[in-house]
Amino acid sequence: MNTMLAAAVAAQILLLVYHQVTTTVDLFPFNGARFHRGKERIAECAVNGVLMSLGPIGFAFHVSALMTFGVIYYFVLFAIEVIIWWVPYLTVPSGRWRSFYNLLLAFGNGDFARGDTLSRWVEIHDRIHRGTIALLPAREGRPVPNLEHTILHAWTLVTALVTAVAWRHLQ
Repeated sequence: MNTMLAAAVAAQILLLVYHQVTTTVDLFPFNGARFHRGKERIAECAVNGVLMSLGPIGFAFHVSALMTFGVIYYFVLFAIEVIIWWVPYLTVPSGRWRSFYNLLLAFGNGDFARGDTLSRWVEIHDRIHRGTIALLPAREGRPVPNLEHTILHAWTLVTALVTAVAWRHLQ
């Protein structure tokens, strides 16, 4: 296995392990795992566990379709993380942008209930993540990316970039 390929598989596996551990293991105040409802935790672990496993399987066993999936998936995952965490921290979507943002947020977090998706996300964030360690200052009525998720997002971006470079080297 060449160095770039090994780096991609290592980054992908570390991202998977980090996500699964921080979702299931109570490390409060680093994470809010203790405040997840059972179905929330199971759904997050199952969906993300399956999707995050496909990239390393593809790259480790040279399965072209799974490698291509991985290249696309990690960038989409990072975009979803930005939509869920960083957009509402940096701005409060309003007007037409709020409607469009709510649609993006619904796809990002799987919440397709009627009403304002962002308001529900703020409530969920407060229940699960309030009191966890955050490097950024709180903003009234907005989700704050905590340290756990800031690390996750940075590692997702690194994984996306390393995966893309490894895939390009294999072409």
